[in-house]
Amino acid sequence: MAQLQARFFTDDTRYIVDDVPFSVPAASEVADLSNIINKLLEAKNEGHKYVEFDFLIKGQFLRMSLVKHMETENISTFTIADPFLSLFGMRGGPTQEEVVEIEYVEKFSAPQPEECMLHDDWISAVEATEEWILTGSYDQTSRIWSIEGKPLTVLTGHVDVVKDVAWVKKDSLSCLLLSASMDQTILLWEWNVEKNNVKALHCCRGHAGSVESIAVDASRTKFCSGSWDKMLKIWSAVPTDEEDEIEMEEVGNRPRKKQKTEQLGLTRTGNKVFNSISYSPLCRRLASGSTDRHIRLWDPRTKGDCKAPLYDLAAHEDKVLSVEWTEAGLLLSGGADNKLYSYQYQATSSDVGA
Repeated sequence: MAQLQARFFTDDTRYIVDDVPFSVPAASEVADLSNIINKLLEAKNEGHKYVEFDFLIKGQFLRMSLVKHMETENISTFTIADPFLSLFGMRGGPTQEEVVEIEYVEKFSAPQPEECMLHDDWISAVEATEEWILTGSYDQTSRIWSIEGKPLTVLTGHVDVVKDVAWVKKDSLSCLLLSASMDQTILLWEWNVEKNNVKALHCCRGHAGSVESIAVDASRTKFCSGSWDKMLKIWSAVPTDEEDEIEMEEVGNRPRKKQKTEQLGLTRTGNKVFNSISYSPLCRRLASGSTDRHIRLWDPRTKGDCKAPLYDLAAHEDKVLSVEWTEAGLLLSGGADNKLYSYQYQATSSDVGA
């Protein structure tokens, strides 16, 4: 059987083995290497208890045999096909062998479900705080749960699937939250935490297609909605007493008030259905992911019909399904091409006040 020369190393001082090369089968997988490390640790300490390990080669976790992993990652090494011939430099064995550096770390089991919370249909959106969980479902409702999984209240007001949810303001007395739906509206809700009752304050109308995504800006005073009508709209997240301009029949808990809106209209040409949007917590730039495989960065201060984004990023090979900013200034995107991209955005002086 072909062999590899490997040197094992770890930063965990509890599990250090001798810093010398070992000959291991090239077909070894994670379980085989874990057995090797445990045998070496047992030789040094009779009281050692078996520990499962994960292994990395050049920073990549091993998830197949050693030889397949090295072929996949284009890591060159020599294998010993015939040790006797290799001594004489003859065909069948190399004259020199590289030592593969293999890092190992303690393996931790995947988390197991602690609670199961049920809607009556698919759950399409989840957003959590330190205390509560907000969900949206194809059953046309949103629900609030305790972090332990206890159902607290149901938000009923949409007449079609709820596609996204978001917290606007959270404190111990009351909370503002949002739900977006295939009924082409967004509802702004107020939840009285102490009394555990909820009411819809405003119905944001204006989209002509399913509202797929909502994102609240860092000031918590406005939010953006992205829709299948190929439009982004920015709305005030501050409750008002303005009445609807058009009388509409109330449905369930659906309010008659209409939220004041500041709109950021985008070009309707091309295939730009918005699947996901996200506000940057640092520069307040708005990122959108669309079905035409593009990520676009927008200036939320722009008013009226904004036909051109600040940046148009086209790394994905298929539709972009999710975008998210991080506190560290990274923009992440996930697509139907099975790829996750990471972008570093440096805020400029023009970003101040965005």
